[in-house]
Amino acid sequence: MAKKRSCRRTADEDRIHDRAVKMRKMTDRQLVQYVEDQVEAARREGAAQGRAQAPRPEAVDIGAILKDIRGIRGIGDAKLDSIGEVLGRYLEVTADA
Repeated sequence: MAKKRSCRRTADEDRIHDRAVKMRKMTDRQLVQYVEDQVEAARREGAAQGRAQAPRPEAVDIGAILKDIRGIRGIGDAKLDSIGEVLGRYLEVTADA
């Protein structure tokens, strides 16, 4: 295949060519470091996108749960407070009983 003349390259092709030349001139150590840096940057970007796209947990109304539990025979105020604390710990919210 014939060599493409540089005067016929677009600005984008020139930028890609310059980058390729820089990479070809790198030592093995520089090349490995460059690739590792690119991989780490891609990993961070992917993780950030994953966190942004993760579904948000729905709010849990502990007060409504405790109100339902209050109707169960044999569960008093002290036991209800304990249940509210456990629910708050596991759901990472505060109980509004």
